[in-house]
Amino acid sequence: MRRKETIMKTVKVKEVEIGRGIPKICIPITGTTREEILLDVEEILTQKPDLAEWRADWYEDVFDREKLKDMLAFLRRELGEMPLLVTFRTKEEGGEQEISQEAYRDFLQQVIASGQADLVDVELFRGEELLSEICREAHE
Repeated sequence: MRRKETIMKTVKVKEVEIGRGIPKICIPITGTTREEILLDVEEILTQKPDLAEWRADWYEDVFDREKLKDMLAFLRRELGEMPLLVTFRTKEEGGEQEISQEAYRDFLQQVIASGQADLVDVELFRGEELLSEICREAHE
């Protein structure tokens, strides 16, 4: 009996190829204020992981459109060429804040439109319609 080979797709984000070679290291940014986020970023830069994940659900001003836009630009500037994954986890997912379906869609659309994130985490349990819509917008 022949063994079936599994072919894994790889994803290249900036200079990081996910799915090939050694496992990649991702460190989360979980500050609640701009000052705490800056401290997280400074620590990440000394650790030199492969990518950073901004856990936006920790940020106290995540629902303020201007502050969200400014924070995304700040993170992009500070992280330089390090890939940035943006995630929002709800309380039921182990996150810090609740968010309605509309606010979640709006948040993801703002992140994508900013052009500052390299990867965006979209939760499958939010529904196939939202997933399809956000994937289409991200690819455009």
